[in-house]
Amino acid sequence: MKTDAQAHGSAGPGETEATTPAARPFDYDTAFARTLGWVSPAELAMLRRRKVAIAGLGGVGGSHALTLARLGIGRFALADFDRFDLANMNRQAGAFMSTMGQPKLDVIARMVRDINPEAEIDTFEAGVTAATMDAFLADADLYVDGLDFFVLDERAALFAKAAEAHIPAITAAPLGSGTAYLTFMPGSMTFEDYFRFEGESEARRRVKFMVGLAPKALHSRSLVDPSRINLRDRQGPSTPMGCQMASAVVGAEALKILTGRGEVRPAPAYHQFDPFTGRFVSGALPSGNAHPWRRLKIALAERWAQKMAETRRPDTGDVALDAPLVHRILDLTRWAPSGDNEQPWRFEIVDDRTVRIHVRIVPGENIYEYAGGRPIVLAAGGLLRTLEIAASGFNRSVSWTIDSRDPLVLTARLGADGSAEPDDLLPFITTRSVDRRPYRAVPLTHRQRSRLTRCAEAAGFAVKWYESPTERWAMARLNARSTYVRLGLPEAHPTHQRVLKFDGPYVQTGLPVATTGLDPATRRLMRWAMARWDRSRLLNRTLGGAWTASIQLDLIPGLQCAGHFSIQWPDPASDRPLEDWLKAGRVLQDFWLVGEAEGLVMQPAYAPIIFSSHAADPDHRWQDPKMAPAADALLAHTRRLHGLAGDVSPGDAVVFTGRIGRAKAPSTSRSLRKPLSDLLTA
Repeated sequence: MKTDAQAHGSAGPGETEATTPAARPFDYDTAFARTLGWVSPAELAMLRRRKVAIAGLGGVGGSHALTLARLGIGRFALADFDRFDLANMNRQAGAFMSTMGQPKLDVIARMVRDINPEAEIDTFEAGVTAATMDAFLADADLYVDGLDFFVLDERAALFAKAAEAHIPAITAAPLGSGTAYLTFMPGSMTFEDYFRFEGESEARRRVKFMVGLAPKALHSRSLVDPSRINLRDRQGPSTPMGCQMASAVVGAEALKILTGRGEVRPAPAYHQFDPFTGRFVSGALPSGNAHPWRRLKIALAERWAQKMAETRRPDTGDVALDAPLVHRILDLTRWAPSGDNEQPWRFEIVDDRTVRIHVRIVPGENIYEYAGGRPIVLAAGGLLRTLEIAASGFNRSVSWTIDSRDPLVLTARLGADGSAEPDDLLPFITTRSVDRRPYRAVPLTHRQRSRLTRCAEAAGFAVKWYESPTERWAMARLNARSTYVRLGLPEAHPTHQRVLKFDGPYVQTGLPVATTGLDPATRRLMRWAMARWDRSRLLNRTLGGAWTASIQLDLIPGLQCAGHFSIQWPDPASDRPLEDWLKAGRVLQDFWLVGEAEGLVMQPAYAPIIFSSHAADPDHRWQDPKMAPAADALLAHTRRLHGLAGDVSPGDAVVFTGRIGRAKAPSTSRSLRKPLSDLLTA
């Protein structure tokens, strides 16, 4: 412990030189005069003499100290042993590039003194230990908890020591954009009586602390990615709004406690405010976590925490930050989309600036790869565009050539350093995904539609929009027809078996069934049927499973969206060169990334083009001739909706179709990618 009322340490935030504005001598009464009116002169004088002890100066503790210093508190005991690093930047009051690596204690103490040079500060550079706890709380009028959420032993001990010394204590946790807070006053319920930590395991205490802090869990409604919460590994997200909101309520509670004016509702009363949802709750738990209903909620929360730990999105990357540049660029490039997430490419690194891309196309192997594998060629074009965007993040341009057409081999070369500016679409390479659930039925804005349209038209393509209720219904019916066809084709069944994954929300290849939007009962039935073609045929043709799936996969989502779109060639042609389809794939990837940048999600609706193109091919033969009438009807419907002449194959006119809109809720399931090591040739 050291006591020093003078500023010390290296220059940084909170430390100024004697420039003209700072030449005026510090005067406490002038510095805090604007608080008068909300406090009386006598109360301000009281605050000047009060001492607040704050343990932990990170996420909320630093903000607590600065808020209370600006309130006029004149004496502090501050404790922290940690140093600032880059991961603190999003929320911690003392985190600046100029303070990276500096002790949090020194930085916050310096900032407090820069607010009030007369402040008396006792500093505890080793944090608060059993040996220093009494000294830390000595003469304190209030204890404020700024410890990390997962620091529970020290927290419980400090609250117990504060209760023993008859010192009021406050804990306020940042939750989402808001805060939940509890106040413990001398003579009221204690921290232990409320949370009931004694005798519990570390894991259970974490759950008890979480449930006890925010019994109504208002913040859960704004949680985008639950997998980011991992109580087992001591990980959780936080926002600057939540931290500052926590400090605001600490300041208000401190003002009431230290001046004796205003009602303080101590534990068992709890309070939570969530500005994101605009809700505030205040209630009481007379038995704390000992109440039977509370014990049930704790048990449910334990199951939830365990599920989150087990279903966290795995890290599929295996490239170090200091890996060769070409590896880091390819690690981003591998996130390019491909049909059914097959990732039909392998990278051969020729040298530190050259990559040869081998694209696997086996005509006839997959019913979905019509016209000799055209969807794979489109995907390869998207891969090239992704490579360009990824390389731009390292200030490199990319040029490419076609080395071989059968098999398809492309060679990409990186330009010189500094030859490209980072592309605006770079951050969205890894976030872009497919969302197959119903969306909000909110129309696209003029900006969104214009940006997407310009993206395609600038490259010479046309975009058609289907946004009215009638048009959405027509497209939904078209997609439903295609689902009926593909589920009735025995030749499509092996692809469905290979691609659809029933275990877990995240897969490196194929598609997790959890992303389809099907209800759990339908998914279980599908899993049973998918094991054998005779089961699928029974389910889909005899028991109406194809139409049941169409309702959930096509009709409902097709209506609940902003609209549908198709990207088309200005003039249909059946003999376009490979370069044209690679160009189309590049445009498609740009279109999708622009949509992602605009806050939109998409679902490909490519099946009608694929199967109607097969139906338009006079040489194509269905394994089951009984499916031919349904395929012909699909072809007629496709031509009619896309305005095609009666002899035009949809695959020669339409590059891509899909559904677009704003997601109702964040997705907790998606297709990932193979690690780069699996995509490199030997």
